[in-house]
Amino acid sequence: MADMDHTDAEDYSIEDQPDDAAARFVSPSDGETVTSPFTVELAADGVELAPVGAPVAGEAHLHVMADIGCYETGELIPGPSDEDEAEGRFHLGDGSDSREIDLEPGTYELCVQLADGIHTAYGDTETITVTVE
Repeated sequence: MADMDHTDAEDYSIEDQPDDAAARFVSPSDGETVTSPFTVELAADGVELAPVGAPVAGEAHLHVMADIGCYETGELIPGPSDEDEAEGRFHLGDGSDSREIDLEPGTYELCVQLADGIHTAYGDTETITVTVE
């Protein structure tokens, strides 16, 4: 991967992304009880967080899924839209590493994962369980 800048989508492949790319939760922690709305704080390892745009190797933005599981590498993550949030997909397309999430009371499995500039999932994911009051 000598040329890490793939601003031309024709030259880009999801395989260009680093093998050690991973997303993880900073907070809440697994098993925590939270009050809605609550803030998720996230981290990305092996890549730089960047706003959505042309896919670039070594850059990503984050997605959090509630009770819908993680997407496989190469799958397109739908969104962003109000409908997607209602279905449990929360998008951090501005390159940020935190956001507020509003969920009804209950127990949820949250997954955080990376996506490239065109919302293609890649990298290692993390899943935690939270109880929302």
